[in-house]
Amino acid sequence: MDNVTHSLAGLVLAESAVRLRAHRAGAEPSPRFRLIAALSSMVAANLPDADLLYTGIGGDRLTYMLHHRGYTHTVVMAILGAALMWVAATLVWRWRAHLAPTREDAAWLAGLLLVSTLSHLALDWTNSYGVHLFWPIDDRWRYGDSVFIVEPWFWVVAVPPLVASSRSRIARVLLSVILILGLTLAWRVDFVSTGAVTALTIGSMVSILLARVLRPSGRAAAAVAGWIAVTLIMATGSAVARRTALRSMGSADPTAEVLDVVVTPLPSNAVCMTVITVERSETSYRVVTARVSAAPWITVASRCGTRGSAGPMFRVSSRASTPAIQWDAEWAAPQGELATLARESCPALAALRFIRVPAWRSLTDATVMLGDVRFGGGSGRGFSDVTVPRRAAACERSVPPWIPPRADILASRRDSLF
Repeated sequence: MDNVTHSLAGLVLAESAVRLRAHRAGAEPSPRFRLIAALSSMVAANLPDADLLYTGIGGDRLTYMLHHRGYTHTVVMAILGAALMWVAATLVWRWRAHLAPTREDAAWLAGLLLVSTLSHLALDWTNSYGVHLFWPIDDRWRYGDSVFIVEPWFWVVAVPPLVASSRSRIARVLLSVILILGLTLAWRVDFVSTGAVTALTIGSMVSILLARVLRPSGRAAAAVAGWIAVTLIMATGSAVARRTALRSMGSADPTAEVLDVVVTPLPSNAVCMTVITVERSETSYRVVTARVSAAPWITVASRCGTRGSAGPMFRVSSRASTPAIQWDAEWAAPQGELATLARESCPALAALRFIRVPAWRSLTDATVMLGDVRFGGGSGRGFSDVTVPRRAAACERSVPPWIPPRADILASRRDSLF
Protein backbone atom coordinates (compact mmCIF):
# COMPACT_ATOMS: atom_id res chain seq x y z
CA MET A 1 0.00 0.00 0.00
CA ASP A 2 0.97 3.64 -0.27
CA ASN A 3 2.50 5.28 2.78
CA VAL A 4 -0.45 7.62 3.34
CA THR A 5 -2.67 4.58 3.85
CA HIS A 6 -0.12 2.94 6.14
CA SER A 7 0.06 6.16 8.18
CA LEU A 8 -3.74 6.34 8.49
CA ALA A 9 -3.79 2.69 9.60
CA GLY A 10 -1.28 3.51 12.33
CA LEU A 11 -3.35 6.46 13.52
CA VAL A 12 -6.59 4.44 13.53
CA LEU A 13 -4.90 1.69 15.55
CA ALA A 14 -3.54 4.26 18.02
CA GLU A 15 -6.96 5.87 18.51
CA SER A 16 -8.50 2.42 18.92
CA ALA A 17 -5.92 1.58 21.61
CA VAL A 18 -6.67 4.85 23.43
CA ARG A 19 -10.41 4.18 23.36
CA LEU A 20 -10.01 0.55 24.45
CA ARG A 21 -7.75 1.55 27.31
CA ALA A 22 -10.15 4.29 28.40
CA HIS A 23 -13.03 1.83 28.35
CA ARG A 24 -11.18 -0.72 30.48
CA ALA A 25 -9.77 1.79 32.96
CA GLY A 26 -12.84 3.99 33.15
CA ALA A 27 -10.63 7.06 32.59
CA GLU A 28 -8.88 8.76 29.69
CA PRO A 29 -5.16 7.99 29.21
CA SER A 30 -2.77 10.89 29.71
CA PRO A 31 -2.25 13.39 26.86
CA ARG A 32 1.38 12.24 26.68
CA PHE A 33 0.30 8.65 26.08
CA ARG A 34 -2.12 9.77 23.36
CA LEU A 35 0.57 11.79 21.58
CA ILE A 36 3.36 9.22 21.77
CA ALA A 37 0.96 6.41 20.87
CA ALA A 38 -0.24 8.26 17.75
CA LEU A 39 3.21 9.32 16.52
CA SER A 40 5.00 6.05 17.25
CA SER A 41 2.16 3.96 15.81
CA MET A 42 2.21 6.00 12.59
CA VAL A 43 5.98 5.48 12.26
CA ALA A 44 5.70 1.77 13.13
CA ALA A 45 3.02 1.29 10.48
CA ASN A 46 5.52 2.54 7.89
CA LEU A 47 8.61 0.89 9.37
CA PRO A 48 8.87 -2.09 6.97
CA ASP A 49 9.32 0.38 4.10
CA ALA A 50 12.69 1.26 5.59
CA ASP A 51 14.03 -1.08 2.91
CA LEU A 52 13.74 1.90 0.56
CA LEU A 53 16.83 3.28 2.29
CA TYR A 54 18.95 0.59 0.68
CA THR A 55 16.94 -0.34 -2.42
CA GLY A 56 16.93 3.29 -3.50
CA ILE A 57 14.10 5.17 -5.11
CA GLY A 58 14.68 5.46 -8.84
CA GLY A 59 17.91 3.51 -8.58
CA ASP A 60 18.82 0.12 -10.00
CA ARG A 61 15.63 -1.65 -11.05
CA LEU A 62 16.77 -5.16 -10.26
CA THR A 63 17.92 -4.21 -6.76
CA TYR A 64 14.59 -2.52 -6.11
CA MET A 65 12.57 -5.49 -7.37
CA LEU A 66 14.49 -8.03 -5.32
CA HIS A 67 14.75 -6.14 -2.04
CA HIS A 68 11.68 -3.90 -1.73
CA ARG A 69 9.04 -5.84 0.22
CA GLY A 70 11.81 -8.29 1.01
CA TYR A 71 13.43 -8.96 4.37
CA THR A 72 11.79 -6.04 6.17
CA HIS A 73 8.34 -7.25 5.10
CA THR A 74 8.49 -10.46 7.13
CA VAL A 75 6.93 -11.39 10.45
CA VAL A 76 10.36 -11.94 12.04
CA MET A 77 11.67 -8.51 11.07
CA ALA A 78 8.35 -6.83 11.90
CA ILE A 79 8.56 -8.15 15.46
CA LEU A 80 12.15 -6.94 15.74
CA GLY A 81 11.20 -3.56 14.27
CA ALA A 82 8.31 -3.19 16.72
CA ALA A 83 10.67 -3.90 19.62
CA LEU A 84 13.15 -1.27 18.40
CA MET A 85 10.30 1.19 17.91
CA TRP A 86 9.11 0.52 21.48
CA VAL A 87 12.62 1.26 22.82
CA ALA A 88 12.69 4.51 20.83
CA ALA A 89 9.21 5.52 22.06
CA THR A 90 10.08 4.89 25.72
CA LEU A 91 13.33 6.86 25.35
CA VAL A 92 11.40 9.79 23.90
CA TRP A 93 8.96 9.51 26.79
CA ARG A 94 11.83 9.67 29.29
CA TRP A 95 13.37 12.63 27.48
CA ARG A 96 10.15 14.65 27.30
CA ALA A 97 8.72 13.77 30.74
CA HIS A 98 12.00 13.31 32.65
CA LEU A 99 10.65 10.03 33.98
CA ALA A 100 9.97 6.56 32.63
CA PRO A 101 6.49 5.57 31.44
CA THR A 102 4.49 3.49 33.87
CA ARG A 103 4.41 -0.26 33.42
CA GLU A 104 0.87 0.03 32.06
CA ASP A 105 1.85 2.78 29.59
CA ALA A 106 4.82 0.72 28.40
CA ALA A 107 2.73 -2.43 28.00
CA TRP A 108 0.04 -0.68 25.95
CA LEU A 109 2.69 0.92 23.74
CA ALA A 110 4.37 -2.45 23.16
CA GLY A 111 1.13 -4.10 22.09
CA LEU A 112 0.12 -1.17 19.89
CA LEU A 113 3.48 -0.97 18.09
CA LEU A 114 3.52 -4.70 17.39
CA VAL A 115 0.04 -4.56 15.86
CA SER A 116 0.89 -1.40 13.90
CA THR A 117 4.04 -2.90 12.39
CA LEU A 118 2.26 -6.14 11.47
CA SER A 119 -0.55 -4.09 9.91
CA HIS A 120 1.93 -3.00 7.25
CA LEU A 121 2.49 -6.61 6.20
CA ALA A 122 -1.23 -7.35 6.21
CA LEU A 123 -2.02 -4.36 4.01
CA ASP A 124 0.80 -5.07 1.57
CA TRP A 125 -0.27 -8.71 1.36
CA THR A 126 -3.70 -7.65 0.04
CA ASN A 127 -2.11 -6.34 -3.19
CA SER A 128 -0.92 -8.34 -6.20
CA TYR A 129 2.67 -7.16 -5.63
CA GLY A 130 3.37 -9.70 -2.87
CA VAL A 131 5.37 -10.12 0.35
CA HIS A 132 7.47 -12.82 2.04
CA LEU A 133 5.61 -13.15 5.32
CA PHE A 134 7.29 -16.25 6.66
CA TRP A 135 10.96 -15.90 5.69
CA PRO A 136 13.32 -17.58 6.61
CA ILE A 137 11.03 -20.62 6.93
CA ASP A 138 9.28 -19.99 3.60
CA ASP A 139 10.91 -18.08 0.70
CA ARG A 140 7.81 -17.97 -1.49
CA TRP A 141 5.97 -14.79 -2.47
CA ARG A 142 2.49 -14.45 -0.98
CA TYR A 143 -0.22 -12.48 -2.83
CA GLY A 144 -3.63 -11.33 -1.63
CA ASP A 145 -4.84 -10.06 -5.04
CA SER A 146 -7.70 -8.20 -3.35
CA VAL A 147 -7.00 -4.47 -3.04
CA PHE A 148 -5.41 -1.89 -5.33
CA ILE A 149 -2.13 -0.48 -4.02
CA VAL A 150 -3.76 2.96 -3.49
CA GLU A 151 -7.32 2.53 -2.25
CA PRO A 152 -9.16 5.83 -1.51
CA TRP A 153 -11.96 4.06 0.37
CA PHE A 154 -9.54 3.51 3.25
CA TRP A 155 -9.03 7.27 3.41
CA VAL A 156 -12.79 7.84 3.38
CA VAL A 157 -13.48 5.56 6.34
CA ALA A 158 -10.42 6.66 8.36
CA VAL A 159 -9.94 10.41 7.93
CA PRO A 160 -13.26 11.87 9.24
CA PRO A 161 -13.16 9.87 12.54
CA LEU A 162 -9.52 10.85 13.02
CA VAL A 163 -10.28 14.53 12.37
CA ALA A 164 -13.18 14.47 14.85
CA SER A 165 -11.04 12.75 17.51
CA SER A 166 -7.87 14.80 17.10
CA ARG A 167 -7.03 17.52 19.63
CA SER A 168 -4.43 19.10 17.34
CA ARG A 169 -5.54 21.76 14.87
CA ILE A 170 -2.54 21.04 12.65
CA ALA A 171 -3.38 17.33 12.55
CA ARG A 172 -7.02 18.09 11.68
CA VAL A 173 -5.98 20.34 8.80
CA LEU A 174 -3.44 17.86 7.43
CA LEU A 175 -5.88 14.98 7.60
CA SER A 176 -8.60 17.03 5.90
CA VAL A 177 -6.20 18.01 3.12
CA ILE A 178 -5.37 14.32 2.55
CA LEU A 179 -9.04 13.46 2.06
CA ILE A 180 -9.69 16.45 -0.19
CA LEU A 181 -6.64 15.69 -2.36
CA GLY A 182 -7.63 12.04 -2.57
CA LEU A 183 -11.12 12.89 -3.80
CA THR A 184 -9.76 15.48 -6.23
CA LEU A 185 -7.33 12.99 -7.76
CA ALA A 186 -10.03 10.34 -7.96
CA TRP A 187 -12.19 12.71 -10.03
CA ARG A 188 -9.29 13.50 -12.35
CA VAL A 189 -7.84 10.01 -12.95
CA ASP A 190 -9.33 8.29 -16.00
CA PHE A 191 -9.31 4.72 -14.71
CA VAL A 192 -11.44 5.64 -11.67
CA SER A 193 -14.94 5.40 -13.11
CA THR A 194 -17.53 8.13 -12.67
CA GLY A 195 -19.75 5.75 -10.73
CA ALA A 196 -16.93 4.75 -8.39
CA VAL A 197 -15.82 8.30 -7.65
CA THR A 198 -19.45 9.40 -7.13
CA ALA A 199 -19.87 6.61 -4.58
CA LEU A 200 -16.58 7.65 -3.02
CA THR A 201 -17.77 11.24 -2.64
CA ILE A 202 -21.10 10.18 -1.13
CA GLY A 203 -19.25 7.81 1.19
CA SER A 204 -17.08 10.70 2.36
CA MET A 205 -20.15 12.73 3.28
CA VAL A 206 -21.64 9.79 5.21
CA SER A 207 -18.32 9.22 6.99
CA ILE A 208 -18.13 12.90 7.99
CA LEU A 209 -21.71 12.81 9.29
CA LEU A 210 -21.05 9.68 11.34
CA ALA A 211 -17.88 11.17 12.77
CA ARG A 212 -19.85 14.21 13.94
CA VAL A 213 -22.67 12.30 15.64
CA LEU A 214 -20.79 9.34 17.14
CA ARG A 215 -19.00 9.37 20.46
CA PRO A 216 -15.21 8.88 20.52
CA SER A 217 -15.42 5.10 21.05
CA GLY A 218 -18.01 4.85 18.29
CA ARG A 219 -15.78 6.77 15.88
CA ALA A 220 -12.85 4.42 16.43
CA ALA A 221 -15.12 1.39 16.05
CA ALA A 222 -16.62 2.82 12.86
CA ALA A 223 -13.18 3.44 11.36
CA VAL A 224 -12.01 -0.11 12.11
CA ALA A 225 -15.27 -1.65 10.92
CA GLY A 226 -15.20 0.45 7.76
CA TRP A 227 -11.61 -0.57 7.03
CA ILE A 228 -12.49 -4.26 7.43
CA ALA A 229 -15.64 -3.86 5.33
CA VAL A 230 -13.74 -2.23 2.45
CA THR A 231 -11.20 -5.06 2.49
CA LEU A 232 -13.86 -7.78 2.54
CA ILE A 233 -15.91 -6.16 -0.24
CA MET A 234 -12.84 -5.81 -2.47
CA ALA A 235 -11.79 -9.39 -1.69
CA THR A 236 -15.26 -10.66 -2.59
CA GLY A 237 -15.18 -8.84 -5.93
CA SER A 238 -11.72 -10.26 -6.59
CA ALA A 239 -12.86 -13.81 -5.81
CA VAL A 240 -15.84 -13.47 -8.18
CA ALA A 241 -13.55 -12.13 -10.91
CA ARG A 242 -11.14 -15.03 -10.46
CA ARG A 243 -13.93 -17.60 -10.80
CA THR A 244 -15.29 -15.82 -13.86
CA ALA A 245 -11.88 -15.82 -15.54
CA LEU A 246 -11.31 -19.50 -14.78
CA ARG A 247 -14.70 -20.51 -16.18
CA SER A 248 -14.22 -18.48 -19.34
CA MET A 249 -10.68 -19.74 -19.82
CA GLY A 250 -11.81 -23.34 -19.40
CA SER A 251 -14.37 -22.83 -22.16
CA ALA A 252 -11.83 -21.16 -24.46
CA ASP A 253 -9.12 -23.80 -24.06
CA PRO A 254 -10.07 -26.88 -22.02
CA THR A 255 -6.61 -28.39 -22.47
CA ALA A 256 -4.70 -25.46 -20.96
CA GLU A 257 -3.22 -25.69 -17.47
CA VAL A 258 -3.76 -22.62 -15.31
CA LEU A 259 -0.55 -21.67 -13.52
CA ASP A 260 -1.72 -18.38 -12.02
CA VAL A 261 -4.53 -15.84 -12.11
CA VAL A 262 -3.53 -12.33 -11.07
CA VAL A 263 -6.47 -10.15 -10.02
CA THR A 264 -6.25 -6.44 -9.25
CA PRO A 265 -9.35 -4.33 -8.50
CA LEU A 266 -9.44 -0.87 -9.95
CA PRO A 267 -9.22 1.88 -7.30
CA SER A 268 -12.48 2.57 -5.45
CA ASN A 269 -14.19 -0.11 -7.51
CA ALA A 270 -15.22 -3.54 -6.21
CA VAL A 271 -16.91 -4.37 -9.54
CA CYS A 272 -14.20 -3.83 -12.17
CA MET A 273 -11.03 -5.91 -12.03
CA THR A 274 -8.00 -6.35 -14.25
CA VAL A 275 -7.05 -9.99 -14.66
CA ILE A 276 -3.97 -11.71 -16.05
CA THR A 277 -4.01 -15.45 -16.64
CA VAL A 278 -0.78 -17.43 -16.84
CA GLU A 279 -1.29 -20.65 -18.75
CA ARG A 280 0.59 -23.65 -20.10
CA SER A 281 -0.58 -25.74 -23.03
CA GLU A 282 1.78 -28.60 -23.90
CA THR A 283 5.10 -26.81 -24.48
CA SER A 284 3.62 -23.34 -24.89
CA TYR A 285 3.60 -20.62 -22.24
CA ARG A 286 0.79 -18.08 -22.59
CA VAL A 287 -0.28 -14.86 -20.91
CA VAL A 288 -3.72 -13.32 -21.47
CA THR A 289 -5.00 -10.03 -20.09
CA ALA A 290 -8.65 -9.24 -19.46
CA ARG A 291 -11.10 -6.97 -17.73
CA VAL A 292 -13.71 -8.62 -15.54
CA SER A 293 -16.92 -7.29 -14.04
CA ALA A 294 -17.89 -8.94 -10.75
CA ALA A 295 -21.41 -7.54 -11.29
CA PRO A 296 -22.14 -7.28 -15.05
CA TRP A 297 -25.72 -6.16 -14.31
CA ILE A 298 -24.15 -2.98 -12.91
CA THR A 299 -21.23 -2.51 -15.32
CA VAL A 300 -20.34 -4.78 -18.24
CA ALA A 301 -16.67 -5.73 -18.46
CA SER A 302 -16.07 -3.86 -21.72
CA ARG A 303 -16.87 -0.60 -19.91
CA CYS A 304 -14.39 -1.26 -17.14
CA GLY A 305 -11.30 0.90 -17.45
CA THR A 306 -7.73 -0.32 -17.57
CA ARG A 307 -4.53 0.83 -15.84
CA GLY A 308 -2.34 0.45 -18.92
CA SER A 309 -1.37 -1.80 -21.79
CA ALA A 310 0.89 -4.80 -22.08
CA GLY A 311 4.11 -4.98 -24.08
CA PRO A 312 4.36 -4.48 -27.85
CA MET A 313 4.59 -8.22 -28.54
CA PHE A 314 1.01 -8.75 -27.34
CA ARG A 315 -1.77 -9.13 -29.88
CA VAL A 316 -5.54 -8.75 -29.58
CA SER A 317 -7.01 -11.81 -27.90
CA SER A 318 -9.15 -14.08 -30.05
CA ARG A 319 -11.16 -15.34 -27.08
CA ALA A 320 -14.88 -14.70 -27.03
CA SER A 321 -15.84 -12.01 -24.54
CA THR A 322 -19.05 -11.80 -22.50
CA PRO A 323 -20.68 -9.08 -20.38
CA ALA A 324 -18.72 -10.51 -17.42
CA ILE A 325 -15.28 -10.70 -19.07
CA GLN A 326 -13.57 -8.74 -21.82
CA TRP A 327 -10.49 -10.56 -23.11
CA ASP A 328 -8.01 -7.93 -24.27
CA ALA A 329 -4.58 -9.17 -25.31
CA GLU A 330 -2.46 -12.30 -25.33
CA TRP A 331 1.07 -13.49 -25.96
CA ALA A 332 2.67 -16.90 -26.15
CA ALA A 333 6.16 -18.35 -26.38
CA PRO A 334 7.82 -21.74 -25.93
CA GLN A 335 8.19 -22.25 -22.19
CA GLY A 336 11.61 -23.77 -22.82
CA GLU A 337 12.88 -20.31 -23.78
CA LEU A 338 12.36 -19.03 -20.25
CA ALA A 339 13.97 -22.07 -18.65
CA THR A 340 16.97 -21.75 -20.96
CA LEU A 341 17.29 -18.03 -20.26
CA ALA A 342 17.17 -18.64 -16.50
CA ARG A 343 19.71 -21.44 -16.73
CA GLU A 344 22.24 -19.57 -18.89
CA SER A 345 21.83 -16.00 -17.58
CA CYS A 346 22.29 -15.39 -13.89
CA PRO A 347 20.88 -11.81 -14.11
CA ALA A 348 17.75 -13.23 -15.75
CA LEU A 349 17.33 -15.78 -12.96
CA ALA A 350 17.78 -13.02 -10.40
CA ALA A 351 14.98 -10.98 -12.03
CA LEU A 352 12.76 -14.07 -12.14
CA ARG A 353 12.96 -14.26 -8.34
CA PHE A 354 10.55 -11.30 -8.45
CA ILE A 355 8.71 -11.46 -11.78
CA ARG A 356 5.36 -13.18 -11.39
CA VAL A 357 4.12 -12.91 -14.99
CA PRO A 358 7.22 -12.94 -17.21
CA ALA A 359 7.21 -11.69 -20.77
CA TRP A 360 10.31 -11.29 -22.88
CA ARG A 361 11.51 -10.23 -26.31
CA SER A 362 14.84 -10.21 -28.08
CA LEU A 363 16.62 -6.87 -28.38
CA THR A 364 19.80 -8.19 -30.01
CA ASP A 365 21.40 -11.58 -30.49
CA ALA A 366 22.99 -11.15 -27.07
CA THR A 367 20.32 -9.36 -25.00
CA VAL A 368 16.70 -9.85 -23.97
CA MET A 369 14.12 -7.47 -22.53
CA LEU A 370 12.51 -9.26 -19.59
CA GLY A 371 9.61 -7.82 -17.62
CA ASP A 372 6.51 -8.49 -15.55
CA VAL A 373 3.14 -8.15 -17.28
CA ARG A 374 1.65 -6.88 -14.00
CA PHE A 375 3.65 -3.72 -14.64
CA GLY A 376 3.57 -3.44 -18.45
CA GLY A 377 6.16 -6.17 -18.93
CA GLY A 378 8.17 -6.02 -22.13
CA SER A 379 7.01 -2.54 -23.06
CA GLY A 380 10.24 -0.94 -21.85
CA ARG A 381 8.19 1.46 -19.72
CA GLY A 382 7.43 -0.79 -16.77
CA PHE A 383 9.59 -0.51 -13.66
CA SER A 384 10.16 -4.29 -13.81
CA ASP A 385 11.59 -4.22 -17.35
CA VAL A 386 15.27 -5.14 -17.32
CA THR A 387 17.69 -5.83 -20.14
CA VAL A 388 19.56 -9.05 -19.43
CA PRO A 389 22.25 -10.92 -21.37
CA ARG A 390 21.27 -14.22 -22.93
CA ARG A 391 24.32 -15.82 -21.39
CA ALA A 392 26.11 -14.58 -18.28
CA ALA A 393 27.63 -16.60 -15.49
CA ALA A 394 28.26 -13.57 -13.27
CA CYS A 395 25.50 -13.08 -10.71
CA GLU A 396 24.19 -9.97 -9.06
CA ARG A 397 25.54 -9.43 -5.58
CA SER A 398 23.27 -10.02 -2.58
CA VAL A 399 20.54 -11.82 -4.50
CA PRO A 400 17.92 -12.93 -1.93
CA PRO A 401 16.72 -16.54 -1.77
CA TRP A 402 13.19 -15.87 -3.03
CA ILE A 403 11.70 -18.79 -4.93
CA PRO A 404 10.75 -17.56 -8.43
CA PRO A 405 6.97 -17.18 -8.72
CA ARG A 406 7.19 -19.06 -12.00
CA ALA A 407 9.18 -21.96 -10.62
CA ASP A 408 6.44 -24.09 -12.21
CA ILE A 409 7.75 -23.08 -15.64
CA LEU A 410 11.34 -23.67 -14.58
CA ALA A 411 10.55 -26.93 -12.77
CA SER A 412 12.56 -29.11 -15.12
CA ARG A 413 15.63 -27.11 -14.13
CA ARG A 414 14.73 -26.55 -10.51
CA ASP A 415 17.49 -28.60 -8.91
CA SER A 416 20.17 -26.74 -10.86
CA LEU A 417 18.67 -23.27 -10.47
CA PHE A 418 17.52 -22.93 -6.85
